[in-house]
Amino acid sequence: MSDILYNPCLPEHKRPVGAVKRGEDIVVTVKITKRYSLFDLKLRVYGDDGDLAFEKPLDRTESEGGYRYYQTVFRIPAAGLYWYCFSFSDVYGRHYIGAGHELDAVLTDSPPDCWQLTVCGEFSGSLSRFKGRTMYQIMVDRFYRGRETPIRPGVVFHRDWNELPEYRPVRGKILNNDFFGGNLSGVTAKLDYLKSLSVGIIYLNPIFEAASNHKYDTGDYLKIDAMFGDENDFIELCREARARDILIILDGVFNHTGDDSVYFNKYGRYPGLGAYQSLESHYFSWFKFINHPDEYESWWGINTLPSVNQDNPEWLEFIAGKDGVIAKWLRLGAAGFRLDVIDELNDRFLDLIYRRVKAVDPENIVIGEVWEDASNKVSYGGRRRYLSGNQVDSVMNYPLKNAIIDYLKHGNLSGLKTTIRRLINNYPKHVLDCLMNHLGTHDTMRLINNFAYSPPDALSRSQQAHYRLRDEEYNGAVRMLKMASAMQYTLPGIPSLYYGDEIGLQGFRDPFCRNTFSWNRVDAEIYNWYRRLGEIRRDPVYGEGVYREEIADDGVFAFSRLASDYKIATIVNNNGHDVAVVLSFGLDLLTGLPVEEKIVLPGRTVRIVKTGKDASLALN
Repeated sequence: MSDILYNPCLPEHKRPVGAVKRGEDIVVTVKITKRYSLFDLKLRVYGDDGDLAFEKPLDRTESEGGYRYYQTVFRIPAAGLYWYCFSFSDVYGRHYIGAGHELDAVLTDSPPDCWQLTVCGEFSGSLSRFKGRTMYQIMVDRFYRGRETPIRPGVVFHRDWNELPEYRPVRGKILNNDFFGGNLSGVTAKLDYLKSLSVGIIYLNPIFEAASNHKYDTGDYLKIDAMFGDENDFIELCREARARDILIILDGVFNHTGDDSVYFNKYGRYPGLGAYQSLESHYFSWFKFINHPDEYESWWGINTLPSVNQDNPEWLEFIAGKDGVIAKWLRLGAAGFRLDVIDELNDRFLDLIYRRVKAVDPENIVIGEVWEDASNKVSYGGRRRYLSGNQVDSVMNYPLKNAIIDYLKHGNLSGLKTTIRRLINNYPKHVLDCLMNHLGTHDTMRLINNFAYSPPDALSRSQQAHYRLRDEEYNGAVRMLKMASAMQYTLPGIPSLYYGDEIGLQGFRDPFCRNTFSWNRVDAEIYNWYRRLGEIRRDPVYGEGVYREEIADDGVFAFSRLASDYKIATIVNNNGHDVAVVLSFGLDLLTGLPVEEKIVLPGRTVRIVKTGKDASLALN
């Protein structure tokens, strides 16, 4: 039994759980063993600069089960990031209560690590139409060929849909100029397939005119790339998707353009003067030249991606103005944007983007690409206010992705438990419910390869291109994929399925994680697994149901999502042997079989069980 009990993820210790609103009452309750004779117990709150903001005494309220309860209520008037701990005195001196590795309380004799307290401004929007849905990410060129679209001169076009993408450098450079012919009408043609997976959101990688196959080098923000179709194809996709209750999210790349663009026009392929061509260009002030024309700032020094001047008022109006880029595509049918590399976007620009998205429709969504904890992110020497300042509604949940994979591959259960607790403690509830929970994207190796034995660094590029998992590798990877995806679909947030993961598509890092969808080589076992997860996820509990950690011990991780009169528990056995979990009653949603007294999980398996709200789970 611990001498001191406090964990901010538990409502018995902190209310409300998670980030709080400025000016909102915050109730903290510390439970301390009766064996301690203490006095002067105080809450200590620090600003983000590390200075003590204030102290407040805790009052003794009640006693129960060998513990005395101490409580206080406080408020924070201004949005921002704060930190807190507790201190008390006894006959031996001054002591501190701070945050341990898993956010449980630890006792120290010196100032401890503190718990984070995220204080937000008022959130006035509504994300109800996104909560509880399943997302599906598509790289359009690699998904499906619909109606024939023109092939741009000078590109490499794969007539054979099943060929490998180009991976060998040409004159020392990766050109990213090979295409397979997937297009927007192809996505429209497969909407019923996506609906079979219970998909409710489609996130499209960039679709605007650009020279490359990945389209992160925008050539014209106001046009659909001709190889993907045209504006009418986009309108049709949005209309047909809405008819099936599917929302479309676009990728917004606003930190840089392509050098081959209307705005920069390095190669003179567009009519009119680009910034590269002349100081007299209308677009010259949109970029940051060091020595015109060949020296200019670019994203990570990649000269094909010149960085824009985010302080230029014409640029800001072009992207985020009333009749700008964002407004145009939202009015044509998109329901929001995923913002690329938002660490590179300054606060003013993000504020303007967010306001414009919400001005078109308050129910639209803004998702940020952040690879770390977005609540306390520091970039370019400054603390970002993505969440405390209402700049995004959601972020890509890389911390969870990494923690799930680390738990399944290396047994790091403590790391997974800590990551989830930090997300719950640090994020506003509306953000937590809409986190983009992905396990693979266009920037990472395929999920099934992540669970294989062969690390990509041990293989040459040619070996990576042609490598296919051996049967033993593949079968083991499928078992871990099932455990990972079950957690992905049932933890707080929105699961994001990367195209092809649901059929066992293989591939190491870029470009092999961007292979074409193998419509004629579908692993039915994996596909049916994802279909069932999608069906289970339709339960309303996955929209806003409270998260409860049930078991995190001996390689077994179990958690529940709570409704008013029931809960659904996900139980993962990451051991190589059977494990029995005591559960008085329930229904196994994966098998359809009733559970009585206990459920036995073979090694490397997962169960999802619906049971009573107050039913307890325990290792046998």
